[in-house]
Amino acid sequence: MTATVFRRSFQRHHTARETRLRPKGYRTWIRTSMIDWSAAGASLSDPGYEIPLGLAVLAISPVDGTSDIQLSCEVIWQKEDKIGLKLLGPVSH
Repeated sequence: MTATVFRRSFQRHHTARETRLRPKGYRTWIRTSMIDWSAAGASLSDPGYEIPLGLAVLAISPVDGTSDIQLSCEVIWQKEDKIGLKLLGPVSH
């Protein structure tokens, strides 16, 4: 019997949305911009300095002017001019 290999494929959506990132242990937000996103993660523009890998909160500015959307995430990589996030779900209060 042959095993079936399932591959997850998440379509990337390009965007230019203002975002803020707050790594775990930080008190202040780091301003950045979302470059693209999928159901699994997002790419942000690099703010110009080192961001620690690990858990963080991402605040996304909505297009309709209501309050920010906040998501739990994990910073999984940073190179050149981008930061890679794995989205984990809504922030629990």
